[in-house]
Parts: sequence; C-alpha cells; structure tokens
Amino acid sequence: MGPLRCLAGLLCCLASSAFAHLDDAYSHDAHDPFTDKHAWMSMIRDNVRLSEMALPGTHDSATFDVSLFPIVTDIVSTQTLDFDEQLRYGIRVLDLRIRQTGDAFALHHGPVYLDKMFGSALESIRRFLKANPSETVLFRIKQEHTPDGNVTLSLAQVFEQYMAQFSDIYLKAPGAGVTLGEARGKFVVLSNIAELNNQGLDYASFDIQDDSTLKTNWDLHEKYLKVRRHLHRAAAGSPDTFYVNYLSGSVGSFPYFVASGHVSSGTDAARLSTGLIALGDVDWYPFFPRTTCAMRVCSISFEGTNTLARDDIKDMNGPGPTQRTVGIIMADFPGESLIANIIANNHNPTHDLGR
Repeated sequence: MGPLRCLAGLLCCLASSAFAHLDDAYSHDAHDPFTDKHAWMSMIRDNVRLSEMALPGTHDSATFDVSLFPIVTDIVSTQTLDFDEQLRYGIRVLDLRIRQTGDAFALHHGPVYLDKMFGSALESIRRFLKANPSETVLFRIKQEHTPDGNVTLSLAQVFEQYMAQFSDIYLKAPGAGVTLGEARGKFVVLSNIAELNNQGLDYASFDIQDDSTLKTNWDLHEKYLKVRRHLHRAAAGSPDTFYVNYLSGSVGSFPYFVASGHVSSGTDAARLSTGLIALGDVDWYPFFPRTTCAMRVCSISFEGTNTLARDDIKDMNGPGPTQRTVGIIMADFPGESLIANIIANNHNPTHDLGR
C-alpha cells in the first residue's frame, strides 16, 4: 500500500472514531449520581441581592417523564429529573410554560401537553421550601400555547387564584433589588406575561442570551460562542442586573445533542464526530475537542454546551478577578458538575457572597 493510501486510511479512521463520553456536566438518566444540595443557599449572606447570585436553572423544566413516539420524545424532552429532584440537587430557577385550560394552567412544550398542571409544580416548590426555609425558588412563567375554548376567566384571574392557594410561600411584587434574606422560604415569579408583571419581576428587563435555533448540528460551536460571551458579559456586568444565559438549543438539532454533543441521548453515549481533521495547530472549531490524534493529525468531535460552560465557569471560580457572578444559567439535562460549579461561582474569592 502506497503512502498516500496509508494517509487516507489514517484520516478516515480518525474521522470516524467514536468512544463513550461520560462527563458529569450532562445527565440523561435520573439515576445518574448527584449530591444532595438542598440547602446550599444557607451559606449565602442575607443581604445579597438575587440579581448578584449565580443560580442553576432548567430550561423547559416540566418536560421530564414525557412518553411519546421516540423521535418526538427526543424533540420535546429537555429534562429527566422531576421537580423534587431538580430542587434537591441544587436547581433554583424553573422555566414553566403554560396553556390556559378552562380556569387552570396546563404545562406545555409548544403545542404538546406534558401531562402535568401548574399546580403540581407549585406543590413541589412548597414541599421543598417548607423543608428548606433557607432557600428560595425563582420561576419564569410564559404563555406557551393558545387558550382552549373553555376559558371563562382572564389569565391574570387564574394566576391570582393559584397565588391565593400558595400565599404562604409567595413573595408578591418584590423590587428589582430583592435580597436573598427577603426571599428565603418563598418563591419569586419571573413574569414573561405582560398581564402578570405586577406579580413579580419583569423578565423582559433582564439581560438574556437565549438564541435557541440551530439550523444544523454545525451551528453548535457558534451557539457556544454566544454562551461564552454572555458568561463573561455577566461576570463583568452590574450587580443590579439579572443576567440569564440559556445553554439550550434545538430545531435543527436535538436538545440532548446541544447539551452533550453525543450521537444519541445516553449519558455515556459517544461524542459525534464532525468528520473534520485538524492538522497540527489548525484552529478550526477551537472549543471542540481533538479526540483521536496520530502524528499531529487529530479528529475533531462535537462538544456539548453543558461541558463547555462547566469548564468556563470552573475557570472563572478561581482567583482571577471578576466583578460579579455568571448569573442565572438555564440548561437542558444539567449534570452534577455543571450545577456544582454554578453554585461555587457564588464563592469566587473576588466577590465571595458567603456568610
């Protein structure tokens, strides 16, 4: 076999190689190992404003336990942990999408009913806060689908009925400078609905990165550049501003792929290869890993936003100066180390928010 044919064979082998990729920034199984972080806010001072804090959150938080046709499940599902598990493992910001159904709110992902009601999320929040009064829970509420034909009350009236049932844990209409001490044992509404802006914090006033549309898998690197820029924007920003950074993406890619870079949804599935080869120091897709190398020739694989964000936040948790935390990080399928590093960002030596 001639040298050119040998090189061609090497390049083909490098491009197609795939190995199991187990990284605990990503979790697609509720049985994956997590540590109990039910009271992590007890280590933060009362006078710290919520806008100053680094807060782990979940995108489309109610999409766990979705049972649909497999490919539809992969499109709709963005979480495997239920509400109780999300809160126990450290999540403090939920993303709840509603459809008004009669005089109640159903939880939806687009037109898909998730077989859960808004009240079930509030019940989980109440159980958690009653057991853990040092904590607070924020949730974004967004109208996801048009009301059905049985509506008799306005959306605001239905919301007020829910709040009356949960008045013991509802912090109504807090100011933008609300502190953790004021919010302990309560939930705070982040309103994405104009009629409800007097009920909580105005979500539209936040500084948000939520570019969720990937036309193809190849847009994953650019998506992460947007995430990375917003991490640094928040860390250099004002403590008075709520920064929100969505790691999630979909449309031309599955949510699990954006979060993990995997060929399939499994926690330990292999990374998907880009099919590209890096020769020497060629700087193609610099944030994607070089997974197999021979004679300075490396294959380039996709990497998920969960792992890339975890690594950046971990670096920002060190002694290097930052003005403030990375803010609210909303993720699909967050794993143990992603959640833990977001929480640890509150204790960066430069702006330690601890007691």
